[in-house]
Amino acid sequence: MLRIGEIPYANCIPLFHSLRKTGAGKNLSFVRGEPAILNRMLLAGQVDLAPSSSFEYGLHPDRYLLVPDLSISSGREIQSVLLFSAVPIEKLQGKTILLSTASASSNALLRILLQKRYRLDCHYRFEDEGLHSTADAAARLDIGNSALKAHLRGEEEGFVYDLSVLWREFTDLPFVFALWMIRRNVVQTQKDEISRLLRQLRKAREYAESHYPEIARDVEEAVGIPADDLVRYWKSIAYDLDPVKIQSLKRYFGYACELGLIPEPPPLHFLPLASSE
Repeated sequence: MLRIGEIPYANCIPLFHSLRKTGAGKNLSFVRGEPAILNRMLLAGQVDLAPSSSFEYGLHPDRYLLVPDLSISSGREIQSVLLFSAVPIEKLQGKTILLSTASASSNALLRILLQKRYRLDCHYRFEDEGLHSTADAAARLDIGNSALKAHLRGEEEGFVYDLSVLWREFTDLPFVFALWMIRRNVVQTQKDEISRLLRQLRKAREYAESHYPEIARDVEEAVGIPADDLVRYWKSIAYDLDPVKIQSLKRYFGYACELGLIPEPPPLHFLPLASSE
């Protein structure tokens, strides 16, 4: 049985809900965890595949193959990857930024934007590093359900920046937050299971994209977000991986390499298309 990593964020609900709704989930073992945790589990072989941080692929491209035409991307205001700042972003020079312990892709994206777009040199650390780590921080990055709920409740204070919007303004491209990655050794040893899963994932995506209102009604109480807000949120996300998003992904990896965040821009290795037929 394939072990599939499941991120417990609203952006992943449509596909995973659809996998279960269509009965495909009965042949899968679901392992829940935040993106950074699933990155580590995927690398360690504790899960076989997952919608994992794009940055993780940049670090270890030799370990994975990418599922064709699946991602978590946005070229619009996504509302769940936000920089909360006490000052305008242009005035963050030399100041401390708190990164998210949950996301590798968004942390790298923020550093790229601040350094390449705004030409700012900032200090970075994680919120849990030291008892007084937030005292001198001018800004913090928040992602996932907590960022989305804060946005929907209007709880933001100071200046709020949506990283998807900032990337679009900088590059005129959507940003690819997550890729579906499969460990190479799993592809070698479980070819039939992988082929079946790829068909199921394609069908689950098609089902999800045509059933957002129904899915939202099913999960709104558990997630704590009203159904209408969930539908609007999901419509700001793209779950495919077309040539424009691949171009954006390559641009992201190029900048990450320039800043020394990854050793080199990785080649993109996809599962053979024949495996998904």
